[in-house]
Amino acid sequence: MREPIDNGLTVSGVSKTFMLRSGQTLKALDNINFELEKNSVGVLLGPSGCGKSTLLRMIAGLESHEEGDIAVAGTSIRGPGVDRGMVFQNYSSFPWLTVEENVAFGLKARRESLTLREGVVDHFIQAVKLGGFEKAYPHQLSGGMQQRVAIARSLVSSPSILLMDEPFGALDPETRWQMQSLLLEIVKKERTTVLMVSHDIEEALYLGDVVFFMGTRPGRILETIRPQMERSSTDRDAILDVSEYRQLEREIRQMMRSQSLVSA
Repeated sequence: MREPIDNGLTVSGVSKTFMLRSGQTLKALDNINFELEKNSVGVLLGPSGCGKSTLLRMIAGLESHEEGDIAVAGTSIRGPGVDRGMVFQNYSSFPWLTVEENVAFGLKARRESLTLREGVVDHFIQAVKLGGFEKAYPHQLSGGMQQRVAIARSLVSSPSILLMDEPFGALDPETRWQMQSLLLEIVKKERTTVLMVSHDIEEALYLGDVVFFMGTRPGRILETIRPQMERSSTDRDAILDVSEYRQLEREIRQMMRSQSLVSA
């Protein structure tokens, strides 16, 4: 077993088997190994059914693993913890709380002082560009704005890693692009480590410092891809026109088709 990366994420020899109602077993993940360095963005990419979300939930401590080890900041995971923030695809704000109350929820649960809460909460509300909406309720916000609340609420507790399960999948294309650009801004400014699940090749190459391409039946890491394009949160189209991006996109699309046939 490899040594955990200090202040990063290490997944070593992790497998997951489900027991079906029929009494048979289904191996969902087999011998998963990868490392994600601190202050970088990793993307779990692959076809539906390859276990991306299951793996993310295991890192969050929401699912158990029978074999191997998962370590964040050098500490093995034994369950959920404040060292990991989680953003789901579905909007997860508390509808009876305002924006600032939602963002402050994690700090309040940890009994942080009121003065500290107010300062930190305001910082992250501004970071996700929700200034002026502090007193608004979730039902008064667009989908993209509700996901900004979820991101701010996850970041306010200063987690070692932010886990995101297709966080922009339910958004329209223009809002999705805006949220992707905002995420890059936040990562750069806050020096945040992020691991996200995506099935979108363009999104993975735009956001990922490293892309872990997963195969299926059972789920496993087939390729580790490190895009070398210079990224900009303000000029996404320029990246999409780079020849290296186009080549990577073609290669990954072919791998995606191949794994989809295996799944079928």
